[in-house]
Amino acid sequence: MTLEQKSKLLALTSGVVRDALRGKAKVVAPKFNENRPLGKVSTDSRTTSVGDLFVALKGESFDGHDYIAQAVQKGAVAVLCEKYPADAIQDGIDIFLVADALDSFRRLASQWRELVDPTVIAVAGSVGKTTTKDLLAAILSKKSSHLVWTKGSQNGFIGLAMTLMEIKAETEVAVIEVGIDAPGAMIQHIDVVRPEVSLVTAISEEHLEWLIDLKTIAREENLILEETARAGGTSIINLDDPWIAPLMESIKETGKIGFTLNGSPGPQTVSGKLTGSVLEIEGLGRKKFSVECPLPGEHNARNLLGAIAAALVVGVSPEDIKLGLSSFVSSGGRSQLETLKSGVKVLCDFYNANPASMRAAFKVAADGRNKSGVIWLCLADMKELGEAEETLHRGLAADIAGIPGDVRLMLYGERMKWLSAELAALAPRIKITQFLSQELMAAGMKASLKPEDFIVIKGSRSMRMEKVWESLKA
Repeated sequence: MTLEQKSKLLALTSGVVRDALRGKAKVVAPKFNENRPLGKVSTDSRTTSVGDLFVALKGESFDGHDYIAQAVQKGAVAVLCEKYPADAIQDGIDIFLVADALDSFRRLASQWRELVDPTVIAVAGSVGKTTTKDLLAAILSKKSSHLVWTKGSQNGFIGLAMTLMEIKAETEVAVIEVGIDAPGAMIQHIDVVRPEVSLVTAISEEHLEWLIDLKTIAREENLILEETARAGGTSIINLDDPWIAPLMESIKETGKIGFTLNGSPGPQTVSGKLTGSVLEIEGLGRKKFSVECPLPGEHNARNLLGAIAAALVVGVSPEDIKLGLSSFVSSGGRSQLETLKSGVKVLCDFYNANPASMRAAFKVAADGRNKSGVIWLCLADMKELGEAEETLHRGLAADIAGIPGDVRLMLYGERMKWLSAELAALAPRIKITQFLSQELMAAGMKASLKPEDFIVIKGSRSMRMEKVWESLKA
């Protein structure tokens, strides 16, 4: 079958939507057109254009049903919703009425993924999944003529469906980032994504209000590795993580590949050795080869190694891996090493934060510091850590106390008062300053910065620590 024939056969139409939702939707249309071609799927009336399918979803602060009329006026020709407004145009619109718009949208995405059937690679984990997904997408870009991957961190119930609906007839590979925040979410995502290859980056404290503890997190995250192998796919197992490594033995199916920075290569294991920024890779019966790691830190080298293991499984050559990596661009605020005009190095890692990613950032600073310079740790609250939040904030003190040289702590947020108190008792040599805003934090450093200094900016997304970087640049 030619690509043109496949494109015609696998075009998204109103008939495809009807068939995917059969038994779940009531079709309302004066003249239903099952051959009506549909453009992109839109959940935002502001970006809806002519020929789109508009899906009316409900959020905490909005209801897409309030914008159906606007979406139709802008050119939507089909609408998936729970209730169609009386004041919206119906003539020429294919309307799918459902009991639960989000559930039906995910059902449609699952059926579409199955119909087109590209190779689907899922990336999950507590930390590093967005970076790993971006690395893998870059690596695959030279092999796959049409690649779909999760944009940003759209890895939840809506984002997964939106990414799957971007798949076209010509899509060869889809890289899907999968995020969870509560028990039961992962198995629901697996049912929609159905990956042929899965990778879990690492297990760490995350969303502890609902996931409670590391044991629960590991059980939920590792489900995607277990289910992928059970379905005949390949699971990529981080042998350096004590919560993931046991799956190399507990998964009885043959579809499993391990990766490690601290172990030996083998027929089922990809090993890496990091020297400076060069990552040397061997295993799986292949000749040894090296790549340049585009992001600082051992944790990012391990993320890259996992991405390379997944790429090798789907047949990407070392040469294409190197070519693909040359096009890598990090998502904003994730392990970006910047330099101010004065020469001061800044680790912009402010997109999110948990204890594991905090410690990884401290290590990057310790490894990259100039012995005559100051390490400035600009830290803000870590959110969504549940009842353990005080213990986990205080727990960072020992890691900071172990950083060599002149370290100064700049803190923002109520939770950081726990770290301040703990560190003041543990390491009184370290100067600690607390600030009422991100801009004041930047101002508190500017006059004292020297070219040999190193700054780390880190905090949970809602703490908006990018403002520190913006102020420093200005």
